[in-house]
Amino acid sequence: MHYLFYIQVCLLLITSSLYSSTKAQDQCPPCEKGYLTYLCRSLPTLEAKVRLCYYNTTPNATLDVVFSVVTPSPNGWAAWGLNAVRAQMVESQVLIAHRNPDKTINVSQAVLTDDTKHGCGIRSGFEPKVYRIDANYFEESRMMIIYSKLGIPQWCDSNRCNHVWQVGPGMNGGSLERHARKLQNFDSRETINMTNHHVSGRRVRALRKAHGILNIAGWGFLLPCGVIAARYFRDFPFNCRRVWFLVHVGLQICGYTIGTAGWAIGLSLQSDHFRTFRAHRIIGIIIFGLATLQMLAIFLKPKKDDRYRRYWNIYHHFVGYTLLSLIVINIFKGLAILQPPKSWKHTYISLLVLLGSIVLLLEIITWVKFYWDNFDCTFNLKNIPPPPMRSLQPPAPVQRGAQELGNGT
Repeated sequence: MHYLFYIQVCLLLITSSLYSSTKAQDQCPPCEKGYLTYLCRSLPTLEAKVRLCYYNTTPNATLDVVFSVVTPSPNGWAAWGLNAVRAQMVESQVLIAHRNPDKTINVSQAVLTDDTKHGCGIRSGFEPKVYRIDANYFEESRMMIIYSKLGIPQWCDSNRCNHVWQVGPGMNGGSLERHARKLQNFDSRETINMTNHHVSGRRVRALRKAHGILNIAGWGFLLPCGVIAARYFRDFPFNCRRVWFLVHVGLQICGYTIGTAGWAIGLSLQSDHFRTFRAHRIIGIIIFGLATLQMLAIFLKPKKDDRYRRYWNIYHHFVGYTLLSLIVINIFKGLAILQPPKSWKHTYISLLVLLGSIVLLLEIITWVKFYWDNFDCTFNLKNIPPPPMRSLQPPAPVQRGAQELGNGT
């Protein structure tokens, strides 16, 4: 029994030590004494973290940086840097760490230009003075950590610090292989006020969420509900007379209004990445155009007795079903670009399943009622008794009254 007690104590000590070491790795390392401002936070993209310690030393201020990020491959590169103009990759002064074939870590300073995006190499001329620079790489987690102490240039202070970060698949000679063309990679930039820890860029992410929610609610839910009301509650199987038209138009107007608001927000977002997400944006413009055309049908549709009304109905139905198909495709494209929590995709799929189940149930009711009415009509025709046979005997003579006979004589 004593042996079991000692074994349990040992296991408890080992577990607690492992837990404490894990927590220590998750926490940011402390700054040296004398720092003016301190910031340690998880960055919004690429699962990156940064710790910034600002020292207002004389004659020049310094910035102590610890940046960590998971690289996409064992030979991938990681970069962190500052920008004098705004939070963007072009003209950024960056520190780049990558792993050599012999498993050593190489850290270099460079300036990113427009040519860097096309694989034309990087430019020298790193402006901040580098006092210390080092990097570590961990095999199991593929995490690259960059340690550096930089002299703060005149265009960077603790109130406004434009910094960028990025990861890539590897190096091709002396140039960087291009990073993934995803929204997270394009969003790896922000402006930090280290004095009050205010971070700009959250407004853009809030607008993107609003863009997705409004489009799913307007285009993806209300418009299909309006189509269901028009198809199944107009004449057959349920004849709701004028109520179906009011419900149909009301749902379409609400869906169009909400969807247009989301579409307008989408146009204002990431205009500089039009080529990257071209298909999503072009399909969105087509959806808005077709939806506007469908809404004009309230004023432009021919009258019921018009000879072109039949062809107009065919066109209206074809455009409507095409519009619904494009909406579903584009919403899934938007979810792939935005990469929100999985609950977004699961919620939209649940809405599609709900609408599909309603349509399937109403379609079954429609066909059952159609066949039932035809079967009932045929059954009634078969059970109608035949008309009576006419008699072949001559008709009986008509007897006249006495007065008529007297008048006739």
